[in-house]
Amino acid sequence: MDAWIDCMGYLDNQNTGMTSKVFVEKNDYVVLQLLDVDDFINRVPELYQAFTECAAFVNYRRIEAGENPLIVISFFRHKER
Repeated sequence: MDAWIDCMGYLDNQNTGMTSKVFVEKNDYVVLQLLDVDDFINRVPELYQAFTECAAFVNYRRIEAGENPLIVISFFRHKER
């Protein structure tokens, strides 16, 4: 997860070489949409917790460095039919 944190924290800086395909403009956000989040939580709660904590840490580290947060998480729940 340390590598994921490092890569995600520099998505607005193409000069770092952390990623070769996904970038966002400075002061913009990347939105990570979790589809069927309830299933994700039920199947692998440890991974869900690690994912959300790591995304929060990326934003925290950026704020501490005087930068804007970068990651927005969108949670999608399927409605019962």
